[in-house]
Amino acid sequence: MSFPNDTENYLQRQADFSVLVDAKGRIVASSAQISKSALPKNSGCHELLGLHHSCPCDACYIRLALETNQPVTDKLNHPELGAIQVRVHPLSEQNGRRELATLHIVPVPQNSPDGLASKAEKQALDSLPQAIFDTDLEGRITFANQHYLELFGLTASALAKDIDLEHMLTPAEGNALRQLFKRVLQNKRCLSGEFNAVTQNGDSLSAMIHLSALTENGRSVGVRGLLLDIARQKALDAALVESETRCLHLTHHDQLTGLPNRTLLAEWIWNTLKRASQQGKPLTVMLLNLDRFKQVVDSLGDNCGDQVLCEITRRLSKQLRRNDILARLSGDEFALVYGNVSHPENLGLLARRLLDTLQIPMQIAAHSVYQTASIGIVTSRGGETPATLLRQAAMAMNDAKLQGGNHYAYFCQEMQSQREENFLFEKHMREALQREAFYLHYQPQVDLTNGRMTGVEALVRWAGPKGDNPSPETFIKVAEESGLIHPLGEYILHEACAQNLRWQQSGLAPIQVTVNISAKQFGQPDFVGKVLQTLTSTGLAPQWLELEITESAIMANIKEAIGIMHHLQQAGVRFAIDDFGTGHSSLNYLRQLPLSKLKIDRSFLLEIPGNRDNEKLVFSILALARSFDLQTVAEGIETQEQLDYLQQLDCDIGQGYLFSRPVAAEAIPALLSNDHC
Repeated sequence: MSFPNDTENYLQRQADFSVLVDAKGRIVASSAQISKSALPKNSGCHELLGLHHSCPCDACYIRLALETNQPVTDKLNHPELGAIQVRVHPLSEQNGRRELATLHIVPVPQNSPDGLASKAEKQALDSLPQAIFDTDLEGRITFANQHYLELFGLTASALAKDIDLEHMLTPAEGNALRQLFKRVLQNKRCLSGEFNAVTQNGDSLSAMIHLSALTENGRSVGVRGLLLDIARQKALDAALVESETRCLHLTHHDQLTGLPNRTLLAEWIWNTLKRASQQGKPLTVMLLNLDRFKQVVDSLGDNCGDQVLCEITRRLSKQLRRNDILARLSGDEFALVYGNVSHPENLGLLARRLLDTLQIPMQIAAHSVYQTASIGIVTSRGGETPATLLRQAAMAMNDAKLQGGNHYAYFCQEMQSQREENFLFEKHMREALQREAFYLHYQPQVDLTNGRMTGVEALVRWAGPKGDNPSPETFIKVAEESGLIHPLGEYILHEACAQNLRWQQSGLAPIQVTVNISAKQFGQPDFVGKVLQTLTSTGLAPQWLELEITESAIMANIKEAIGIMHHLQQAGVRFAIDDFGTGHSSLNYLRQLPLSKLKIDRSFLLEIPGNRDNEKLVFSILALARSFDLQTVAEGIETQEQLDYLQQLDCDIGQGYLFSRPVAAEAIPALLSNDHC
């Protein structure tokens, strides 16, 4: 039997005779005093207490302490130590059962007061919640603790009136208790029995009474009784079972909706997979994630959000068959499991029915809430685990999200391959950031009136792990999805500012460096501070930095965007809207933004001149920019015809392969030295 190491250390520090014993009185460990004494080694408590093997008093002490979880104290006359006091203390439970106790032997001074219960012991017994009493050899009660007196309506003075131990029992049961009493005195054994007692209030009490002999100088002088309320114990046991059942339910169910949680769902999927395999039918898992549910919570509060989740639970539950399973996996995510789908080709119709059910407006706290969802569908093919099916359903659900929400998508193996490829790609990106494998190229921006270079756009490049150069479109997308855009964006901003200052310090004429800012960067709470800190650390004057931001990034939170841009503009930083015309800018907000330039997206220059639609778009953007006193930058100029057309419309600045491809920083001085790019 194992026990805590600190228990053994505790015993070794004790100055008295102390042992660690099990429920059968066997010694498990002992104090240093036991080792030094002449007492028997590796023996039981019989030898330690100087008792004959036929006397089970030691086991009685231990059993009483373990059953009541309370200390037990008694006096004995030891053949070697003389008068001793025995104290038994139960230890904390192990595996749900109290199995160990410490037994201390303390020699009693010769002038210690005699009596079956000393004053100190009486005070200790009075504090116990169990009913305890002592009798003399005739069975008359000589002592009863406070709990016993209150239970049977007695007073301490009443004990002097020769109250027998069976006073609380019927004659028949009293006789049985008297016989038990005699057997205890004859055999010096601890015996127990069940009896029906009557309390002071006349209530019937089903009790377990334990009796053990009291000895003094080796002679029996009476009996000590312990009375336990069986009904109360059963009630406590029932309450414990109920509590354990409730805890088990909470462990496996969602507290808000009462639905099974992820743990229980995994168990059910295992069982359903087995049945589906035996029946030769596949198992289908649908993962349902609510679209933009956070906006509902942010707008209406957590309480309304909980009501929405409960209403969704109610609606989805009404769509289930008898053996279908619905579970809630997280805040806005549910799973549905179908173990007997006769026609898998109809799963799409089932998913659409679920989506249509959720689209019906909900009346929540005087608000009409419109809630949509995205569903991923996967069907077992054999050999899958619950985790595999849920993961594959999540991939399909993400694909449905990319379609704009309120859609469903089936899992296919290509999704798994793409996920693994993205995971490896992200891993390589993290390693590239650590070893500084990213670098910048710069593409000149040219004044279309004279051909002189007025600035550069900083463009990030990556020397890939296999000697390749992944396209920026690919790794920027992964960076935004994984959160790596923040450290990558900080590197780009810092390096572009530092390089621009190096050009100026080498004697080149100052030019603006333009840095693209992603929507996630722009939405950071400390974005302004990061930009100003970068300018301070690199030493670049703010007027030589221009930040390019997309329309969608600005319109995501227009009021906050205006505040951010005004703050940086007051410090000297300039702003340009990237890919203007591809988003949904409001002209009213455009008027409020502190902009310097509008950048015409390269897609509008395709088939120009010649494409009348694109020509009208470019003309409109140039006219709009002039009305707001903004410069225009046309990117993607590749032909002389495009350049001629833009110059005819008085476009200010051009950028594209016609002038220069993106080049390393070392090539910029030569381009700046020329009058024309």
